[in-house]
Amino acid sequence: MKTHETKDGSKTLLNEELNVHYHSVHGAWNETRHVFGTMGVDAAMARVAEGGDLHVLEIGFGTGLNALDVWLRANEKRRRVVMVSLEPNPLRWIDAEPLGYSEWTGVPVEVWQGMHEQGRWEDEFMSFQRMPEGVFEFELEEQRFDVILFDAFAPAAQPELWTSEAMDRMRMVLKPGGQLVTYCAKGEVRRAMQAAGFEVERLPGPPGKREMMRATRPVNPKGKLNVRVYMMVVRTLTSGQQQVLVSYERLPMGAVMKFPGGGLEWGEGVAACLRREALEELGQPIAVGSLVHVSQQAHISSFDANHQIIAVHHEAKLLGPVTFEDDGELEDVRGKRIPMMHQRLGWQDMDSLDAAAFHFASDQEAWRAWCNQKGNVK
Repeated sequence: MKTHETKDGSKTLLNEELNVHYHSVHGAWNETRHVFGTMGVDAAMARVAEGGDLHVLEIGFGTGLNALDVWLRANEKRRRVVMVSLEPNPLRWIDAEPLGYSEWTGVPVEVWQGMHEQGRWEDEFMSFQRMPEGVFEFELEEQRFDVILFDAFAPAAQPELWTSEAMDRMRMVLKPGGQLVTYCAKGEVRRAMQAAGFEVERLPGPPGKREMMRATRPVNPKGKLNVRVYMMVVRTLTSGQQQVLVSYERLPMGAVMKFPGGGLEWGEGVAACLRREALEELGQPIAVGSLVHVSQQAHISSFDANHQIIAVHHEAKLLGPVTFEDDGELEDVRGKRIPMMHQRLGWQDMDSLDAAAFHFASDQEAWRAWCNQKGNVK
């Protein structure tokens, strides 16, 4: 292990096997204090009512610097913290001691040494235990932790720890409203968090790093699930060009393009809903075809923040020639002269249609899935 002095004067170690440092070279202590302390532990202490223990999970004990910061905050706030740290490859005390973190932070050396050599520490304000398991080996206990300090090595070094599968486990062990903080701000990691059901926000990073991320396990006691069902109707022109039917509508957020369809009613199956929507919107019947896609992401309604949309998209076929006006364009539903909820139907060329043309994220997701199924990736 090679010792490296970072820009704030505190030290870190270089893991020569993975060729990565344990902390930011721009400032090990600054990174710990900002990312995991201020944005993680302090936010959790403010969120969780006093009187009970604050439960903290750390991914990657490493040098122990994060745990020392938690110890300081617990003592400063007079709040008891129960901390579990996962570290399948713990450092030897002989490697950590030269970092001088006890002198740097003011935490008694016996606290830091006990965490390394015994893997535990217990005093008035902190109960600490280091576990030898990794993210995928740790025995899950649902809704146990208030905050997760996700301090694994970077995705380039440990890609398996930044996947949606890993984030699934993190979300499961967090209490509703609990948060995960990490120094990493990569787009692929944000998408993995969102795929696992987290609400993700980018926050200002520590010195030397523009951004960090904080992911929250959503909680909404007023929330409801809203099932929406949509039809994907295709026609083939004499030229061989294929087109898909879309609906242009003037809604409160403006002119939008979406797939025809609507909300599932009580006592109604998906196929029955599509047939009813076709009669209401197209004025003619359809035959319901294969299931294309069911929402994989959490989509919050544009009309009601307490509603989460589950969108179901099916292939459908018109029974007979078109009997409705089908020459609509998005421009038709712009402007206040058009009544609210006004709709026009039209066709879009499938080979040039980009998912971004759809207003709602659920339609975008379904269109990409359909293109993938057809071998025409968008």
